[in-house]
Formats: sequence, C-alpha cells, structure tokens
Amino acid sequence: MLSPAVTRRLMTHVAEVSADPRRDTATRRIGELAEREREVAVAVGRGQSNAQIAASLYMSVPTVKAHVSRVLAKLGFNNRVQIALLVHDAGLLDEGGDVG
Repeated sequence: MLSPAVTRRLMTHVAEVSADPRRDTATRRIGELAEREREVAVAVGRGQSNAQIAASLYMSVPTVKAHVSRVLAKLGFNNRVQIALLVHDAGLLDEGGDVG
C-alpha cells in the first residue's frame, strides 16, 4: 500500500501532458460504475484506507471491500493504484472530486 502523498506524486508523474484523450477515456470508464462504486473509487484515489472509506461513506469495511472488488472486476484492474490513476485521469480529484 502506498501513502497518499506517494500515490499523488506517482499519478502526477504518470499523467501525460496531453491529457484530454486520457481524460475522456477515464471519464467513460468511470461512467461504467454505479454511483456508490464511483464514490469508493474516488476515495481510493484520495489514498484512503478501507477503514477510512467506511467511516466517510457510512458503510462497513466488508462492504467497502466488496465495492473495491467490484470496481476492480468491472474495470479489469489488478490493484488500487490502477483505480487511483483512473480517478486522477478522469479529473475526479480536482476541485473536490465531483463523483455525480
């Protein structure tokens, strides 16, 4: 697991200068998720642990784990860093991270 600061630096480093096509693709992919899954994905993107996500979204840790697993499966990802990069690319961490 990476610290939130390291995750943000990694996302900034990986993001390309011409982010528009990347943002469009990321936004489309995020659109495949249910609302609650998007909320959990954004929280993952912010570097929150399962316990922190559970507290902030008023759900149990097992429910958070289930949402994270569904997000990984729907997007074909293997780990939380990939979720965080997608959320970053979609611009959901900019200015409050609107998930709606």
